[in-house]
Amino acid sequence: GASSGAASTSGVASLPPSRLFKLLPDGRTVHREPSSPTGGMAAVAAALAQINLQAYAAAFDAEGYDDISFLRGLDAAERADVAKETGMKPGHAGKFAKHGFERP
Repeated sequence: GASSGAASTSGVASLPPSRLFKLLPDGRTVHREPSSPTGGMAAVAAALAQINLQAYAAAFDAEGYDDISFLRGLDAAERADVAKETGMKPGHAGKFAKHGFERP
């Protein structure tokens, strides 16, 4: 049952280690389970708590903003859109748009 064709390995070795998949010794990749404290919505909620906006964690979750890396990569205008979509009060929205997850 083994296939005689040479398996294509182009580019596989040069891929950076993925946060979502881990490479098994036999070359297969398996999906990593997101570890609760460091990833997914928990990370977003923790970041919001650091800037005293934890009240919006449920809104972020409801709107699908559950990727902290993505959120940290947004510019001020994009953060303003997120603030609007998650229903932030104007003062909170302004702070979030200006400073993101950094404390002022």
